[in-house]
Amino acid sequence: MSDAYDELPYTDHAYAEVHPDRLAVVARLSGWTAPAVATARVLELGCGRGGNLLPISSAMPGASFVGVDQSARQIDEARALAGAAGLANVTFHAATFEGAPLEHGFDFVLCHGVVSWVPAATRRALFAKMASVLAPGGVAHASFNVLPGWYERLAARDWLRFASGHERGSADAAATLDWLRARVPPERAGYKDGLAAVARRIAETEPAYVAHEYLAREQHPELVARVIAEAEEAGLTYLGDAIPQATAFELLDDAVTTRAAAMGAADAQQLVDFVTGASFRRALFVRTDEASARGWRWPRRLDPAALAGLRVASRLQPEAPDASAAADAVERFRAGELTVEIADLHARRALRALARVTPASLGWDDLARDAGGGSALTTELFDAWLATGALDLHAFAPKLATFPSRHPRACPFARLRAARGGALTNAWHQEVVLPAPIVREVLACADGTRTDEELAAAVTASNLTPAERVAAVRKSLLILASLALLVD
Repeated sequence: MSDAYDELPYTDHAYAEVHPDRLAVVARLSGWTAPAVATARVLELGCGRGGNLLPISSAMPGASFVGVDQSARQIDEARALAGAAGLANVTFHAATFEGAPLEHGFDFVLCHGVVSWVPAATRRALFAKMASVLAPGGVAHASFNVLPGWYERLAARDWLRFASGHERGSADAAATLDWLRARVPPERAGYKDGLAAVARRIAETEPAYVAHEYLAREQHPELVARVIAEAEEAGLTYLGDAIPQATAFELLDDAVTTRAAAMGAADAQQLVDFVTGASFRRALFVRTDEASARGWRWPRRLDPAALAGLRVASRLQPEAPDASAAADAVERFRAGELTVEIADLHARRALRALARVTPASLGWDDLARDAGGGSALTTELFDAWLATGALDLHAFAPKLATFPSRHPRACPFARLRAARGGALTNAWHQEVVLPAPIVREVLACADGTRTDEELAAAVTASNLTPAERVAAVRKSLLILASLALLVD
């Protein structure tokens, strides 16, 4: 990493797909039993200011966390945030990953936004470190930029580095690309369109994104097969992708599956990337020696039967208030702009049961027993999860409050963010946006010691009468509960 990383830190966000819960779910669907999430030991390499690790530790008080980053400035900020939020289960080290004082036996190792931003030799050493500290049954995550999706972006990157002459982000980056695009001959329409796509992306993001994606000295998109091979040399075996929908053969043309039938994991994944034009990967790995000891081999398809023992949450809500008991009826469920039509009676029952408890989850075994349907229900909901993204599978259940208590309490780190600014992350490690300033104020004040009347006295909505302020606070608490920001 260059000094620019320390002076202009990368965007400070949480990533739902790197949560140990998600890793454990993908492992289970792939035939691998990961350690228990609730009591796990978790390591993040390249943790920055803790924007990803701190909200995880806040929602998992029974687990322990270690963050490592070479930026002393960012580690100091992470420690300060942990202290302010009262998080005693997380420790931070300002060190390179080679020099960090790490014990062995981490159940989950997370590494987001590092692999593509270091030289090849460092990348290989990073994989070796991950393999050495991972517990025998643990799961490691590594995200990185990949080809072929980055091919057209590399032209924009090289141009911006050529034009800027330095590695810092520039507010004029999009304009610089527009200047170049305007001078590209009309017959090079594909090249012009690629430059325009990058310019639009840059215009939507923060300066740090430009600095680290397009101007950094070290930024190396690779073919995924090469990265998997390097990980294998270090003692790691490919498990799957943290977002299975991005790589699932179930969602691709049958011809792709047929062509991949004789391929190993690395080549099969490379085929997927060529077909989809992938530009980013979120690869999961396990220790090769443990995979051999277990007799485990990478599965080409996920196992729907593995839903047994997991939990399910849904953002789908029924359009009609009353359910139809007719076996041949079709019900419509909505999640934002997404509409799903469900014909299977048992699946409809299950989705209604999930809608009643949202944003909490239900155990699959209880859900299946109450809804009925057996293997047909398994297939219906597995397909809905894979195809729509409106269902979430979990191996862990945070202690959510689906309705405000007498003394409502919000997630500790979310409270801190609400008070100081920054992205808000709920108990499911999903970033959320609040609809009004008063909701953010209520979130900041909901520490479990105040009633709704006392919360109303603490907010600054001076344009409201006392009665209106209490009503606004109660409405805000319902919103926070619906967004998985209130905990028991």
